[in-house]
Amino acid sequence: MVIEWLFIGILLAGAGFFAIGSKSTSLGRLLFSVCALAALVGVSFWQTRLEKKLESRTTLTAPHLGRPDTFADSSSCKACHADQYSSWHASYHRTMTQLASPEAVRGNFDNVSLELDGAIYRLEKKGDEFWVEMPDPEWRLRQPKNGPVDSNAPRVRRRITMTTGSHHMQAYWVDNEHGNQQYGFPFTYIFEQKRWVPRRSAFMKDPKDLRFNQVWNVGCIDCHSTAGQPRQKEDMISFDTRVAELGIACEACHGPGAKHVAANSDPLRRYALHFRKQGDATIVNPGRVNSKRSSEICGRCHSAHGYPAEKDWLENGAAFRPGENLEPAIQVIRHEASSEARRGAFWNDDMIRVSGREYNGLLKTACFQKGEMSCLSCHSMHQSSPTNQLARSMESNAACIQCHPSFEKNLEAHTHHAAGSSGSLCYNCHMPHTTYGLLKALRSHQITSPSVQSSVQTGRPNACNLCHLDKTLGWTAQSLSQWYKIPAKELSPENKEIAASILWALKGDAGQRALIAWHLGWKPAREISNDSWFPAYLSMLLDDPYPVVRYVAGRSLKRLSGYEDFVHDFIAPQDELQQSGVRAFQMWMKTSKPTPNATLLFDKDGRPESDTVEALLKSRNNRVLELQE
Repeated sequence: MVIEWLFIGILLAGAGFFAIGSKSTSLGRLLFSVCALAALVGVSFWQTRLEKKLESRTTLTAPHLGRPDTFADSSSCKACHADQYSSWHASYHRTMTQLASPEAVRGNFDNVSLELDGAIYRLEKKGDEFWVEMPDPEWRLRQPKNGPVDSNAPRVRRRITMTTGSHHMQAYWVDNEHGNQQYGFPFTYIFEQKRWVPRRSAFMKDPKDLRFNQVWNVGCIDCHSTAGQPRQKEDMISFDTRVAELGIACEACHGPGAKHVAANSDPLRRYALHFRKQGDATIVNPGRVNSKRSSEICGRCHSAHGYPAEKDWLENGAAFRPGENLEPAIQVIRHEASSEARRGAFWNDDMIRVSGREYNGLLKTACFQKGEMSCLSCHSMHQSSPTNQLARSMESNAACIQCHPSFEKNLEAHTHHAAGSSGSLCYNCHMPHTTYGLLKALRSHQITSPSVQSSVQTGRPNACNLCHLDKTLGWTAQSLSQWYKIPAKELSPENKEIAASILWALKGDAGQRALIAWHLGWKPAREISNDSWFPAYLSMLLDDPYPVVRYVAGRSLKRLSGYEDFVHDFIAPQDELQQSGVRAFQMWMKTSKPTPNATLLFDKDGRPESDTVEALLKSRNNRVLELQE
């Protein structure tokens, strides 16, 4: 039909031009006008058909957008809440999951070829769509853990349907032939390096396990969408998944909004509520409910959790709605009953150690248990920078002073550090970076005080030794005893003689090594600990068995003076990784003049004591660690 319209338009245009050139000028103008209108209608009709075709294709292969029951849509909030809509729209919550549009996709699809496990992946962009020729992901998913490599798989051409992530890295999902099931594309695009890497190399997981198969419909949907329903079919491989919206939208925090939108279509009601400055019973405002309920809204996603009835969840999604009691609908996982504990998600005293589970930490914090502290005490969606969602002025001690005003008047007496120093920032001591995720260390959200005994018992670095990287646990124990009267218990010889950071970097598990690698690039630690010796130990982490440790170590090295242009490919073959470590160490040997220091294991010539270092490396904790971020 479109072709016919265009053909008729062209014929009429020709007739019109012919008539204009003849004596029948009036007839020519009329015919020309008719043909021009016909051509415009034809083009418009063709464009509409094309848009509907693209929309239809997305509807068929992506999770269905919209919940027909009590949910509205974030766009319906904009008219009355323009400022809040704007701040949410600029957040990383909104862009957590998106349809794969040119505006959303940040990876390079310009005729790129990637290789993984002997198989080739060919990426291309066609118009506004993104495609990949690849081994069949369904075939791949069905293989046993140590089954055939991807080079044996049948090849298919799949469209990139969705993206996940827009802050540090971006993952992609491909459509398939079974409803709207979304398979993980096995590469991730890292923004910092502007490159593709195998997805398994961007997460802390067993480096010997080459399989990293993900299905969005039964995993990421839980927290990376709004009101997701997996709706798995009886054949167990097909899905008719539905979400209110992709990404974390207004109704994820405020609850279903259809009733609210309908009620406030009456302008008199809206203005009456506004002038009375009252809440609206048709919607949930996290700022108007008590501290426990408001934190549970965040805890719905920001926790390690499961469901009491998994079969029901697979059909209907989470039953929890903002403002309700969280626990009946969701089981927040504790250390003792968790398979995640065996993979390393918890320190052995039940403190969470993986990103995205801040609610687990809050639950064990006295300020929350005995006081009115909530997530909103420090964070805000609508009055904050998108980076950390910290509310205005909460980047300083103001967050803590609002509940502990007595410390403000004589801060140095409490911290024993200069008032303007990093050592007098409350959260550096009470919320140190002992959590890992997204290729970096993150602050613990279980508020505690520095404890040497906790470090000994759990292996978790304490705040003092994460700033003072050149000091031992014995030094920390003495300082805490002198300042706060904390009894200094007996320590092993190495904990009294060797810097704690070196012990964690050489002997620790992969999570500990990643944390120390990150702190070796952290500005406060570099300033306090004299970073001239840092490259010696970072060079030893450049060929770590875990790719993420290598990545973090390489980034920290490049932050040190003289190493800004150091080239390190964290996913290179093993021999290249070893050479990279040797190059970094040789650079340090040539450019630095370290002094003898037994605590840092530098001998009389200022070089690492090779026998001691080797012995520590041989005693490394090689447990399999999988921190599912």
